[in-house]
Amino acid sequence: MEITFWLQRWNNNQTGFHQQKINPYLMYFYGEKGPALEQRKKLKVFVPLCGKSKDMLWLSQNHYGVFGVECSDLAVKGFFEENALNYKYAEKDQHALYQSSDLPSQIELFQGDFFELQASDLDDVTDIFDRASLVALPVDMRQRYADKMADLQKPGVRTLLVTLTFDHTEMNGPPFSVTEDEVNALYADKFSVQKLLYKDVIEEEHGLRNRGLTSLVETVYKLVRK
Repeated sequence: MEITFWLQRWNNNQTGFHQQKINPYLMYFYGEKGPALEQRKKLKVFVPLCGKSKDMLWLSQNHYGVFGVECSDLAVKGFFEENALNYKYAEKDQHALYQSSDLPSQIELFQGDFFELQASDLDDVTDIFDRASLVALPVDMRQRYADKMADLQKPGVRTLLVTLTFDHTEMNGPPFSVTEDEVNALYADKFSVQKLLYKDVIEEEHGLRNRGLTSLVETVYKLVRK
């Protein structure tokens, strides 16, 4: 699935994947069960394929630094404008970088191709929140994505990964079904992998039920780069 697919989705306003609510797993593990305020100020969370996710707003409001990457300039500008945030524009290595310091912690959004990121871009990243990135990719891109994520991270960086599991014959992605076996196959060599919880959410996902799904399980993992 090429970058042009997502650019077209944004350009045509086909953004049903954009969530208006803050992800509950993010609020639980980085809020209720998260570190104390002073520790949060030392952390920076990377959000891959971030779109204009409100999760980034929540993170910054709760004193986590934020670094996101998104291919669409419409999505990046939309994030700042829809949340009434002032931002500065700069160019870094021929890519666009948007920054806002309006909230308690700075938000930086890299507008470009995820696969063009360098490890130096994530030099001060301590955590990663992947709610909509891995599941947005077809199976033939996932190993490349997992390898790139490993290359970008220092040892000890933590990832909160959320996956969806369903009968792929019932619905064409995105989002795509990713099983526990595949998560282990993708990550176990370079990460410690811990399954934190899983939940049947089909009754909550009316849009996906309308697309034909009869069952849907969300699973949350903690990955730590070895």
